[in-house]
Amino acid sequence: MTGLAAAPALADPGVAAERVSRASAVDDGYGAVIISIRSELYLDDPLQVYFLREGGSITNDRDVVRFERRQGFFAFGNDTVEYQIRAYQLAPGTYRLVAHGMNCPKVPAEDERCLIDVQGIAGAEVLSRPSRGYGEDAPSFEVRAGSLTDAGDFALTARNTIEWSPIPAHEIDRARRGFARLPIAPAPEVPEDFKLKYGLHARTFEDDRYRRY
Repeated sequence: MTGLAAAPALADPGVAAERVSRASAVDDGYGAVIISIRSELYLDDPLQVYFLREGGSITNDRDVVRFERRQGFFAFGNDTVEYQIRAYQLAPGTYRLVAHGMNCPKVPAEDERCLIDVQGIAGAEVLSRPSRGYGEDAPSFEVRAGSLTDAGDFALTARNTIEWSPIPAHEIDRARRGFARLPIAPAPEVPEDFKLKYGLHARTFEDDRYRRY
């Protein structure tokens, strides 16, 4: 790392998804979603993955749901390549992947990178972090009231892309036990270009100022 310190962040964009552990904890009129967020890159800050509810706008936080993945505090090396499967409750609707980022002051627009101010010995600099916005062709999943959605695994790769893959049965079975009585919602819609192309391995990423992650 370079020794640069990020300026104090503003409030995170979007609304953090609310975790639930069993079907009885899901509020009336809501659905449950099981999802995994991973990263090939070592995360010195939380990775945030944003989904836009159909009919909403990325400029309105209430329309954007945010999932996060953090590097384990006591982990030896990069533990974010491992599955981290969580269940959340969401309002019914179709949710489309719109962006990922770290320290983003707003949800990046399509093909946009988010920029942050950092303080170094020579003063303030503006740097980009691993981040990107996605268009209408990105993966989406449907949430139905009283149902369970298996959204799959969304992984940040060293190519600075979020790519999708199904969660293996032996990884997801424990998470699904608490929701066994709920009917299953339709499978996610994932274009071929967004499917995970290779296995996930701990790697590095170089930003526009030659900082490596």
